[in-house]
Amino acid sequence: MTAPQLHHAGNEEVLAILAERQRIVLTTHPNPDGDALGSEYAMYHMLTGMGKEVRIVNIDPMPENLRFLNGTVDYETWNPVEHEELLARADAIIALDFNHCDRMREMGDAACGSTAHRIVIDHHLEPQPFADTYLSVPNASSTAEIVYDLLEAGAMELTREIALGIYVGLMTDTGSFRFDRTTPRVHRIAARLLEHGVDPLDIHRKIFDDYPMNRTALLGRVLAGIEQHFDGRVTILSVTRQMFEDTGTTVEDVENVVNYGLGIRGVEVTALITELEDGHKISFRSRGKFSVNDIAGEFGGGGHRLAAGARLDDPDGETVREKVIGRFGRLFQQ
Repeated sequence: MTAPQLHHAGNEEVLAILAERQRIVLTTHPNPDGDALGSEYAMYHMLTGMGKEVRIVNIDPMPENLRFLNGTVDYETWNPVEHEELLARADAIIALDFNHCDRMREMGDAACGSTAHRIVIDHHLEPQPFADTYLSVPNASSTAEIVYDLLEAGAMELTREIALGIYVGLMTDTGSFRFDRTTPRVHRIAARLLEHGVDPLDIHRKIFDDYPMNRTALLGRVLAGIEQHFDGRVTILSVTRQMFEDTGTTVEDVENVVNYGLGIRGVEVTALITELEDGHKISFRSRGKFSVNDIAGEFGGGGHRLAAGARLDDPDGETVREKVIGRFGRLFQQ
């Protein structure tokens, strides 16, 4: 059977589609990060500046360290009683920072069943067929960079609010401008955002340097249990629901914790295994030699070459751990 063909569009076509539609809903993936929420923030202000009626509806609430974005924008959390009709009446639904319909979970049926024109704006690999139009740029540093290009293509004003959203996405998805896709152009974009009123010190402090004490306690527990395998080339970090209960933390408090696994000399790949109520979440990272997107794909997930993730229904953490270690082991046999 031939795989469905995706309709890939450029900035001008996407802008033309949006120009013809009035009621627009923005959404993003579960456990939204800075790129997801920052891109929504920028798109919201860009579209309202065009006179559009815009709502943001996400499957999960925003994490505490990004709630400063919830000032001029109302981030709504999915409620079928309130939002099913909203999606049914929408003229366009824009999926930001993801490219699989199942990432919307229980919101997916309403979004994918709507008569609205569905647009994906994303930078992840291997998009799946569920939208009408794809603005997909896998080489981009972030979805926020794609949003910036869309703004530029439309010759629209770069307001301080739009600049703030783009900067949050750009900065977080490049690991504070240190990951492999931090190109000279990314720095030039960041410079322009600063020229439009973004305060980099304030933004970085709010996102990365303002954690509560219980999150630090959780980090201590996770790092105390870090494992090394294959002559120190692999590290495994684990977070259990008991750790969350003991420290009064939640899943959102392990955002970016996986990166500690790469901070050890000689480590090439790492994984953070997080126990959820209904299974486990795995975050993969690579220092550069190996692609973890391929590994995540074998677990039903995906992402980027050096950063990817997956979600498993398996409730047994030890089984998940052994599978991850076994898969990493095969890397060194290739």
